[in-house]
Formats: sequence, C-alpha cells, structure tokens
Amino acid sequence: MKKESSFGFRRKQGDPGGSPSGNRYSRKPRKSNEVEAMTAEEESLLDAIDLEADDFTITTVERQKRSKHRYNIHVGGTYAFSVHEDIMIKHRLIKGEKIDKEQLEVILQDEERESAYIQAVRFLSFSPRTVKELRMKLKEKGYEQDPTDFAIDKLKAQKYVDDKTLAKQLTEQRIYSQKKGRKLVSQELAFKGVPKEDIQSALDQVDTDRELASAMELGLKRWRGMSGETMDKKRKLSGFLLRRGYAYDQVHAVLKACVAGENEELEDDFFID
Repeated sequence: MKKESSFGFRRKQGDPGGSPSGNRYSRKPRKSNEVEAMTAEEESLLDAIDLEADDFTITTVERQKRSKHRYNIHVGGTYAFSVHEDIMIKHRLIKGEKIDKEQLEVILQDEERESAYIQAVRFLSFSPRTVKELRMKLKEKGYEQDPTDFAIDKLKAQKYVDDKTLAKQLTEQRIYSQKKGRKLVSQELAFKGVPKEDIQSALDQVDTDRELASAMELGLKRWRGMSGETMDKKRKLSGFLLRRGYAYDQVHAVLKACVAGENEELEDDFFID
C-alpha cells in the first residue's frame, strides 16, 4: 500500500528526493485515462490545507539526510512536501513564512520543472541526446509537457542540447570512424529526431574524399577475406556496402578497385611462377 501524507500526496516508495524517508510523490508513467485521476490527486494537497493562518504557516524546514540539496517543508507541524534548495531560496520558504494556495501552486510547478531539468541533466551525463530523445526519456519518467518544455528550453539556452551540433559530431564519427555511408547515417539521425535541415547541413560538411577512402578501406578488407568466384564476391561485397549506407557510385568505385587489385595479384603470381 502506498503511503499518503496528511496533505494528500501519494508518494512512491524508493523514489529519491521527496519525503523525510527519501520518497517523492508519485510520478509514474500515466496512461491517457489516468490523467484526470492523477490531477485530482495532486489537487487534493491544495484542497486539504486549511487556509487558516496557523495551518498555512511553514513550521519546519529541514534538509534531507539522503539528498543535501533537497529540503522537507512542514506546514502546521506536519510534513507537506519537499523542494530543491533553489526553489526553497527562490520562494523564500523559511520557518514562519506564510503561503497561500496560489503561491503553493506556483511553488509546486517550479519544483516539478526543476526536477525535470535535473533529470534531463542526468540523462545527458550518460551520453549526448537530441531534443526528441530527451522528451521521450522525460515522458517515460512521467513528466508532463510543461516541465519537459521548461527543462529543454533551459538546456538549449545553456548549449547543453543542440541538435545541429550533435548531428555534425555523430555524422563525422559514423562516417570516418565507424565507416558507415551517409544514407545509413541520415536514417539514424532522423530516427533520433534531428530536423531534416540539420541532417542535410551535417552531410554537406562531410569530406567526400575521406568518405570514399573509408569505403575503400572497409571494402578491400572485406574482399580479402572472401572466397569464391569474382562475380560472387562482387555480389556479396556490393550488398554489404549498400547495407552500410554507401551510394551506388561509391560501391562501384570500391568494386572496381578490388577487382583491379585481384588482377594485379594474379599477374604477379604468373610472373613469379
């Protein structure tokens, strides 16, 4: 059974950064038919607070033991909610301060936005992500559109999220290091949600000579490991390179170089004999 505070918050056991025991009010992924119920549940906190002065006065502010940047706020002598220290400072949530229902709504909205931002930063600490990927990750965590938009806009302003720059970096890595063709790279970037114009901009900056050199290196290595008749080897290699995303003209150039190299080896063997 889930615990409930006296102010109506439903808290999920084990979720970091909320109640004195380290819980937060639940933000589990919501199905469309759950939205109204969850909204009503969140509103129960506001409705449960008696707007009389004594019950709406902050009586205790204490730092959480497990998270030094989060504070538990007690109203009327009872735990009500927790906030990040930035939100506490912004709204001057100190002992003796009085807050009304409208202020509380703003505080909780800012707290949810800050929480979404912190979660997004954690995602980025593992690997760079596009705007679309961040939206999907935050949605999986149960964040709605408003805090998600806030987090992404803040990260954009700080240059931590930039689809155009990320597209350029990934394109260079995939083509030069992983030896993938631009068609495959384009598909990957589109799947990540990079806008078409940013994909095209990244591909336009690719050095075509280096791209062909990568295809040549990959193709020649593959060719040397093949056995069988020349036509069969050409068919297998062309299929392999096309699946890697290389264009037909690039594949043709690689096959031509492979066959020419094989003929030279045959001639060398003939003269040696």
